[in-house]
Amino acid sequence: MRKICEAARVNVAMVNYYFHSKEELHLAAFDHARELARASAADVAAASARAQLPPVEQLRLAIEALVSDMLRSGHASLFSRLVARELIEPTAAIHKLAERNVRPQHALFTGLIRGVVGPAMPIEVVQKCVFSVIGQAVFYARSRIVHELVAPELTYDEAGIASIARHVSQFSLAALDGLRRQYAAQVGA
Repeated sequence: MRKICEAARVNVAMVNYYFHSKEELHLAAFDHARELARASAADVAAASARAQLPPVEQLRLAIEALVSDMLRSGHASLFSRLVARELIEPTAAIHKLAERNVRPQHALFTGLIRGVVGPAMPIEVVQKCVFSVIGQAVFYARSRIVHELVAPELTYDEAGIASIARHVSQFSLAALDGLRRQYAAQVGA
């Protein structure tokens, strides 16, 4: 905390007065980063639901927003980068962060995926699908250097990010459709 205060040229006592603890300062940084972010997957999902788009389209838009948000550089991706770092190296703030941000995003994708696959799919399979979708976004975000070395044709400019986001959504929707058919056939059999 002292290093942060030195870099910001702020008195440690002032930080303690306003934030009360290192954990609360950390959470305030997440809140600030969230405000800087572009439209989140939740924002996109809410807008597509209001527009009464079909569940598949709602999920596609939410996946593309999630991937794009995680891959962009600068202020727009600060929140995603902070969350990814927190998940890899948890601090004392992880429980509150999970409550404020991770659980709501997980619930959002659980609902969107359930809307696409229908009621026949067991909840534990739906949960694995949620982690698979989010995991793809995290993989692209955290493995960028590997991509540059192994597959330099994958770019992380706006067009490249849009292409990756479309791929992740197409791949995920195709997998979900296959699973939906599989479980629907089992119920019908």
